[in-house]
Amino acid sequence: MPNHNKTGYFTFLSIYILAIFALGNWFDRNQSLPLILAYFSTFFCYIFLLQKVDHTRLLFTAGIISRILLFFSLPILSDDLYRFIWDGTLLNSGIHPFAELPIEHVGKGIDGITPELFERLNSPNYFTIYPPLNQFIFWLSVIVGQGNWLVSANVIRLIIYSADVGSFIVLRKLLMHYQKPQTLALWYWLNPLVILEFTGNLHFEGLVIFFTLVGIYLFEKNRKWGSAAGFGLAIGTKLLPLIYLPFLFLKGLYEKKWLIAILSGIVGLLTLLPLLDETFISAMSESLDLYFRSFEFNASIYFVARAIGYWIYGYNNIALIGPLLSIVSIISILTVSIVGLWKKWSIPKTLLFILTIYLLFTTTVHPWYIIPLISFGILAGYWYPIVWSLMIFLTYSGYSEGGFELPMYVIVIEYLIVAIVALVEVRFRGFIGNQEHIHLPR
Repeated sequence: MPNHNKTGYFTFLSIYILAIFALGNWFDRNQSLPLILAYFSTFFCYIFLLQKVDHTRLLFTAGIISRILLFFSLPILSDDLYRFIWDGTLLNSGIHPFAELPIEHVGKGIDGITPELFERLNSPNYFTIYPPLNQFIFWLSVIVGQGNWLVSANVIRLIIYSADVGSFIVLRKLLMHYQKPQTLALWYWLNPLVILEFTGNLHFEGLVIFFTLVGIYLFEKNRKWGSAAGFGLAIGTKLLPLIYLPFLFLKGLYEKKWLIAILSGIVGLLTLLPLLDETFISAMSESLDLYFRSFEFNASIYFVARAIGYWIYGYNNIALIGPLLSIVSIISILTVSIVGLWKKWSIPKTLLFILTIYLLFTTTVHPWYIIPLISFGILAGYWYPIVWSLMIFLTYSGYSEGGFELPMYVIVIEYLIVAIVALVEVRFRGFIGNQEHIHLPR
């Protein structure tokens, strides 16, 4: 490699790492312009490096360094950490985190439950939504942190970072199983959204992806108990992977592995047992009901339906539209599960389309929600999740010192570009057929 090429590559590598450091340590989320510029800069470098640098160890090291540099500060693009610490503090004091709303704990003299922590909560009027597996990690972070929020954050970071490394390793194994280049795993490992939302912002989709990939790999290897444990722990971390079980059950019937789907559900249920009581069921049910009837962020089909609802009813009828779209989503997911089995799609390809459908019909699509699509897309040979990981960062432009308001044109631009790429890929990769031989670019 000529010296001038090495200099150019290390320049791009330096910009990539510096931009991620800045995004995770310098800019508040209400600084829209520098955020977007830094993110698009690091994303450009990400594409360039994966296209031009054929040095897996160097690129893997760059991913490690980028993540380690985020351990020096509290998350600044997300405030979910403070609910994690709040819940962990309650558990450490022997209090059921689902029992009462945060406001009801203020002023009771609970060690660690302070007005300063309460003021940082982004949902003080709602019950917690995090399952017992997450709650255990919150409790562990509080035990180790001893009131130091950064230490608590880094305990969680270390766990999510480890899951990220695990995802990279399992992705390589799956790529080898599907007879694809193992270097494609770098498209996940170096993706800026993956690094920022997991190691930076501490979102637990990182664990979900790791457990799901383990489940897929062991399913392919016919290791029923291990596969069920993987999928079950993914469900225990976030209930959303339940949407994969219909396809896994149907595929299991066809391949005499149906027990995996059943066991996955059982493992997921077992993870709830430490906090499973009437209090948990009541609070979680209320939280899920509020999620589908009240929350809305960066939606696609829902926003179209909402506009129609305004025209018909004269007001935002999310309480009706949200549940109706959920029903349509369930029917669509079942349909894709059947089609995936009929057309003999791979597991990653089918899960890719199942999750895409869910995200199109849901009322809330935060940036970290789409990251599992990246891992599935890499395995199935689809590019649109990578494009989405670029465009969805535009939603951070809605934050300001006065609150959050995302212009509709931003959402239109985001979904229009992603839709065009997805439709082109579906058309030329044979959505109705079984053509998965086209890989992401190297």
